[in-house]
Amino acid sequence: MKKLILFLLLATCSYATPSWYHNLYSKKANTYYGFGSANSESKAKQLALSDIVSQISVHVSSSTSLNMKVVNGKESSLDEFSTQQKSQANLCDYKLLKSEFDNSKYYVALSYENIPSFDKFVYKVKQLKIKPKKVKLNSYLSKTLIARELKKALGYSIDFSLVRKDRKWYIKYANILQVLDKKDFAKFFVSSTCRGLEINTNKRNNILYNGMKFYFKVKSKNSGFVSIISVYEDGTVSTLMRNIAVKKDRLENIPDEDFETIPEASLMKRGLETFDLYVLIYSPKKIRFDSFAYADSELISEEKYKNFDELIEFIDDKQYSTLKVVTKPRM
Repeated sequence: MKKLILFLLLATCSYATPSWYHNLYSKKANTYYGFGSANSESKAKQLALSDIVSQISVHVSSSTSLNMKVVNGKESSLDEFSTQQKSQANLCDYKLLKSEFDNSKYYVALSYENIPSFDKFVYKVKQLKIKPKKVKLNSYLSKTLIARELKKALGYSIDFSLVRKDRKWYIKYANILQVLDKKDFAKFFVSSTCRGLEINTNKRNNILYNGMKFYFKVKSKNSGFVSIISVYEDGTVSTLMRNIAVKKDRLENIPDEDFETIPEASLMKRGLETFDLYVLIYSPKKIRFDSFAYADSELISEEKYKNFDELIEFIDDKQYSTLKVVTKPRM
């Protein structure tokens, strides 16, 4: 009997987890803890991240069906019920709280503060305790909503920039590189008018609908050349028109009726409203756009063309106006 008890104790101990595992709790609002155990530390971290994601973003779908059948000459019904649960989120800035190797397994605990990327960036900048000074911002970035919100939150302006790295968009300042969530990345898209250079669509309030053909109404105070560049909401850049000749103070329709390709509004995801930024660039002479794809290029989905950051630098010393256009799904 004693041997049996000793064996059971040993068996219980061999399957015991570390005392902290599933026993760490956060006192901070919007902070989540995740736990994972596996034969490798990387797999354990993945499971811990999945644990956090399931707490933050969970979509549950369910369906019920009623089947009728005859049993012993009598009609009866059979209810069938099924559910499907999916969770999805992109986590950055998570912290490793605990990691332990025990009984041939890794045990990991992670924490993640679920607050907007903007708030994380502001907190990190404040930690630098820099002295406010006069800075010269990029001409386009200075007009964005993100610039205004940063100045309000910090009390002064900083010369931040937009950076593409590892297939993600970041806001950068000094040695701080903060990944942007979709909502904060959208704050880099803004309509802005340069004096003497106008761009609009031929649609009311510049609102388009999926599948709608449209053209641009452009006017320049100087004769020369204009080009129109498109930026999708994911940061992909393409050139629609390059170096189109225009006359001084004449309202131009671009493209004109005889042009082979007429722009057509489209959605990035079926049924979901999207937006695009159109950049009208004026120059007295023709300019080159070697870094940017043509809108009809089959390579437009490649990562190298998600270069909104390069476009922002490209137009910094040029004369340009921008137009943010919303495309809605058809009802």
